[in-house]
Amino acid sequence: MTQNVAQAPGPAAPLALKVAIALGLLADAALVVLLLGISGFVFGGPEGAQGAGAAIAGWGMTLAVCILSPLLAWPMWRRGRRDLALAMIWLPVIALLLGLIIGTL
Repeated sequence: MTQNVAQAPGPAAPLALKVAIALGLLADAALVVLLLGISGFVFGGPEGAQGAGAAIAGWGMTLAVCILSPLLAWPMWRRGRRDLALAMIWLPVIALLLGLIIGTL
């Protein structure tokens, strides 16, 4: 028979990890601002969604990943999975850099 025993919180996160998380959140926010800034080019102007369907779907999914990834990293951080939270926060930025590298080949 198992008992529900409260676990003590894990050790505090090192300062370098907190800085990496903060920089990742700033990079994600900058990426969201960039995506919103270029939305007129994707949608064909300020009058509405006049762009190609694939471009609009890609833009929308990219924006969703940039917003949801840091939000979903929060429960991982709270549960002590700080390595996974760090990876989730930096995922959009790494995907952007990888896309730029592949696009220039």
